[in-house]
Amino acid sequence: MNKLILRSCVVALLLIAALGGCEKKRGDAIVMGKDYVAATKQGEEIKDERATNREQWIVKVRMVDNGRTIEVHTDRSQWEKLRESDRVKVNYRVGKYTGTVWDAEIG
Repeated sequence: MNKLILRSCVVALLLIAALGGCEKKRGDAIVMGKDYVAATKQGEEIKDERATNREQWIVKVRMVDNGRTIEVHTDRSQWEKLRESDRVKVNYRVGKYTGTVWDAEIG
């Protein structure tokens, strides 16, 4: 029981540190392209190293203000609606120390 409580506290602290070390950003972006990664089934040969057990719908955007390219995971319906050169709003988090983009979403 004590190990479970300790483990939960460590996970909570790591989440707090990760989210506290991020800065929320929002801006306009232009759709550069779209990508689809099929799901893999257990025992199947993996053809794409990004493949997981679920489908992935990815939209690649370039931020207007700083030119940064971000890959945004979306749902299928949103992915199908978007076309190259569309202008969209993107919400994302950037690591304060590493500059890594987290939790990007089109909205």
